[in-house]
Amino acid sequence: MKNTFSLQDLFHDRVFRVPDYQRGYAWEAQQVNEFLDDLELLGDSRRHYTGTVVLHQLADARSVCDNEGTFYNEALIVDGQQRLTTAVVLLNEISKALGEFKALQSLAEGIRKIYVATTDINGLPLHKLVLNRNTNDFFKTNVLPDLPKTASAPPVASASRLLEAKELIATRLSEFEGTSEVRRNWLIGMHGKLTKQLQFSLYEVDREAEVGVIFEVMNDRGIPLSELEKVKNYLLYADAAIGEKINGKTGLSEAVNDAWADILRRLMFADLGTPAAENQLLRSHWLTAYDPQSRSWHGSRSVRSKFDLRSGDYKRLLHQLHEYIAGLRRSCVPFCDAIRPNREIAFGDMDPKQKGELTLWGTKLMRVGYTATFVPLLMAIRLKWPGDAGKYLEALQLCEVVAFRTYRIARYYSTYRQSSMIRLAYQIMRGMDFPQAMAEIKSLFGGRGPRNAFDEFTDPTEVQHWYGRGSVNYLLYEYESFLASKLGGSPRVQWGQLDSADSIEHILPQYMGEHVYWNSRFTSDEHEEYKHDLGNLTLTKGNSQLSNKPYPDKKGSPESDKYCYATSLLRVESELAINWPDWTRESIDQRRARLLTWAMSRWHVEFE
Repeated sequence: MKNTFSLQDLFHDRVFRVPDYQRGYAWEAQQVNEFLDDLELLGDSRRHYTGTVVLHQLADARSVCDNEGTFYNEALIVDGQQRLTTAVVLLNEISKALGEFKALQSLAEGIRKIYVATTDINGLPLHKLVLNRNTNDFFKTNVLPDLPKTASAPPVASASRLLEAKELIATRLSEFEGTSEVRRNWLIGMHGKLTKQLQFSLYEVDREAEVGVIFEVMNDRGIPLSELEKVKNYLLYADAAIGEKINGKTGLSEAVNDAWADILRRLMFADLGTPAAENQLLRSHWLTAYDPQSRSWHGSRSVRSKFDLRSGDYKRLLHQLHEYIAGLRRSCVPFCDAIRPNREIAFGDMDPKQKGELTLWGTKLMRVGYTATFVPLLMAIRLKWPGDAGKYLEALQLCEVVAFRTYRIARYYSTYRQSSMIRLAYQIMRGMDFPQAMAEIKSLFGGRGPRNAFDEFTDPTEVQHWYGRGSVNYLLYEYESFLASKLGGSPRVQWGQLDSADSIEHILPQYMGEHVYWNSRFTSDEHEEYKHDLGNLTLTKGNSQLSNKPYPDKKGSPESDKYCYATSLLRVESELAINWPDWTRESIDQRRARLLTWAMSRWHVEFE
């Protein structure tokens, strides 16, 4: 192919930098393995086209000199960072492997100096590839060295993927089978294939905005662009188009780059650095700020249609675009706090005295689930009344109550009232006051159907099957929290240790077998009726140890050296040992009544 360049050509007089507004390293094992497979299968004399690299050299880009007098120009990687980053990691590992051969140590060092890092004229490291600021330090200290210089965990998901890629590559190189001579020649061949036979199409542009349209159809191998990235590229394109029309600087590129760097950094530190999360942020902001009709949302196409460059009024359009960028950026903090409320930095703008309650109730709501219904509302409240912890806490508590009643207990479908809640978020952004908004939530979820279904299922006199329902873990853990609070403390066992089917124990076991204790108290019909009832279920950390033992063995005593209810850290189990010396139908009825009477109080709301 004409107009293609090898990796050696690309690195000849350049150092590369991934700008902060780019998403971090995204390749996973599949893409890395495919890259390595392509190299191994490549014939010794064949060239292989592997994709496009788009570079942008800033007008004021620095030129750096190494300690041998070679000058390099700094180029921003607009597209192609996944391939170039993987190539650098692979060459770094090849250099390490070649260094094991005494005669090839100069070659190993040369590879490292050309593609990984050399030394500048001041004696400082000069890295040939600098990643964005979220991952660069980890890249230099944990991925490139022979031994990590720090013991810190990867700070963001992209750093984890970098480390996984490095370990996968190192493993592939170490597992090559053959004699020392065969391995030596194979490594030299891999270096040649990578640096000379792989071919890239190179586009160099004066302004990032010029790649707005091109970049939208370019994907790194197997990693499709998110809608957030498509919006960014449209805005960069709009910068160039509007700048030509008004014969002046728009400031859009600077605003986009700053906003996207901030947004991607916040998402990654919230462990939300995925296309799905990016798209959810984009959608939630749009529904609250521009159009509450979720059916009208078509991702980046909706943004392009709203801010159509054919409108003609370019100064007004420019103002609207700046407002959109600023609004999306502001939305990122409440979005992250709504979905990841238990982060240390969450609710940083709130009164520190109330942060604990905000984290607690935000986490409860996330455990209930069905977050898509509530995230736009929570974002709107934070944006409309920034810093008002009281309003946000009241909204969290009400949302948790109606979510558990409606979706977990009454089992309404997940999109029930979702459109109405989005519309409510939109109305809040346009002036609805807070008391009216809270009354509207009660009105939306206070219909006769959900209320009757909740009342019917929480009837303390009715035997009902609860096992296998998503609500039982949450209800029992909230009861555990209630028991702990009565003693002035918090649960001694964390939610994460119990959020599984193995954490639910049948007191009357699912299979009675030949145990005289159980068969003397329950007929087969009674066993079938009562075994999955809420009154017969408890949280546990000893499911396998308790099994189908008789109740006296399960109950145990405080002096026991085996797992039993009496020695459990879970108060919901120790309560059994204290209050029920025997386990019969009457015991199950009593405990069900106790749990559901408490539940009706815990999730009570005055709808009218």
